[in-house]
Amino acid sequence: MTNHKTEEGSIVLEVEKAVSESSHSHSTSAPICNIPEHQRKQSNPMAIGFGAFALGAFLVGITNAGIVTELPQGVMGVALGFSGMGQFVCGIFEMIAGNTFAATTMLTYAGFWISYGVMFSSGAGFMTVIAGEGAAGLHELHNVVGLWQIAFAVPSFIFFIGTFKQPWIIRAVLLQVFLTFFFGGLGGLTGIVGLTKAGAWISFTLSLTAWYVMSAILLEEEKVLKLPFF
Repeated sequence: MTNHKTEEGSIVLEVEKAVSESSHSHSTSAPICNIPEHQRKQSNPMAIGFGAFALGAFLVGITNAGIVTELPQGVMGVALGFSGMGQFVCGIFEMIAGNTFAATTMLTYAGFWISYGVMFSSGAGFMTVIAGEGAAGLHELHNVVGLWQIAFAVPSFIFFIGTFKQPWIIRAVLLQVFLTFFFGGLGGLTGIVGLTKAGAWISFTLSLTAWYVMSAILLEEEKVLKLPFF
């Protein structure tokens, strides 16, 4: 028996070599990893991905519906500091794991949150230019935001089609994402406030659905509660 040991907490491999005295044949067993099971398991990055999306969608829904405030700056900190970063990290890990669909969706929406933060930040100068043009600038603002949302509605619809063989709860998330962008974009381009409000409320229900998915992943992994994953 030959033991190869490193410092405490490191991988310990044991390789057994048996020698038969009659036939002088050699046999070697496969390396055995003695790391505890709770240290060997891989994390599920989708939990942080859905959680980041949920919080951002919640604030966007509240803001666009005008429930507390209508200033987009209220979402900027979360968009850059949590939603964009969280979905970006999730997308990278899903790409490393070889999950093309999950990686593409998460990185796409990470780009949405990052572009949201950049567009409405004071350093970008976008809001300053719009404010300086009065009513005409406000009209252009609605057109730009509407076009921006329609642009993200296109890949969202493709992602929704890609969920047709996935659980219903995942289909519901991507459908609500598409509808949020679609109605919000139409509202911005047409100036119809009702469409913008519709997109805002769908964004609110989207956040609840995404939080449910996050909860199902976390609680089942911690063996606390197994929520139905339709």
